[in-house]
Amino acid sequence: MHWLLSVPDTFSLQEVIRRSGWLFYPPFHVQALGDRLLRVEHLGEKTTVGLTVYQAPAGLVVQAEPHLSGAEVEEASQKVWHMLRLDENIEPFLRAAQHHEALKSVKRVGARLIRGVDLFEHVTVATLATWDPHGMPQFGRVAGLVNRLGFSLPRNPTLHSFPTPERLLVGVESLNDIFAPHIVTRLTRIAQTFATQPARIDLLVRRPSDADKLAARLAEELLLDALAAGLLMLYLGRYDYIPTDSVAQRRVGEHLLGDAPVSEQEIVALFERWHPWGGLAYWLWDWSKVPATTSNAAPA
Repeated sequence: MHWLLSVPDTFSLQEVIRRSGWLFYPPFHVQALGDRLLRVEHLGEKTTVGLTVYQAPAGLVVQAEPHLSGAEVEEASQKVWHMLRLDENIEPFLRAAQHHEALKSVKRVGARLIRGVDLFEHVTVATLATWDPHGMPQFGRVAGLVNRLGFSLPRNPTLHSFPTPERLLVGVESLNDIFAPHIVTRLTRIAQTFATQPARIDLLVRRPSDADKLAARLAEELLLDALAAGLLMLYLGRYDYIPTDSVAQRRVGEHLLGDAPVSEQEIVALFERWHPWGGLAYWLWDWSKVPATTSNAAPA
């Protein structure tokens, strides 16, 4: 079966896929010529399904096997809507960014970055991400978690959904086979929080608050380090949060001075002129381009 979702006139799924290449992990799978997306999802309490998403002139097509109930269609639609950030209006940022040397890629592939389908996934993925020498997140540990504890897709048991908090808690002993003890401790803490008090974290995220204070509170509640907190804030769409972690210090130091690191204040000074899009500018920045101390450093 399939159904349509309406999207903004400027939305391009192919651009999202191209822009988000560094953010893909199972249960995401890019198909065809890079213009279709497969996401394995566990809907309700019993159905594991492959959702194939592609764009047509009439809108965004979501195709599912097998046939879904009305409630499952609604749940799947909400998850697709969330993961593609279809509720976000980033047009003001796009207009400003295309005139800056280090952000010109937004004119070619947009600025919409894919994410998971719910807050539990965002937190878990941010916790498990590791970072390569270039400062890019790597999701090998996420793939290990999905393949170990996710619900398998009936028509292709090699594919799995992202595990639920309850499934993670039931299978926590098996995590010791693939993760270090401190990672298992963090995952258990996260799963317990979302299994027993999901509304508390959701309320914390939804409540209007200063970005830095929210990041600090989430880090305290969920045992996140600075890198994980920065990635989580990106997933949450808190583009007013500018990462100042060790990777950001090195990136900005090399970009501006040819040396590293720089202070947190210098990082904020570089990106705060893009407020409320400073964090998004940071994540999309082409660090090979000219230093932002030139005259085109500020948005129009």
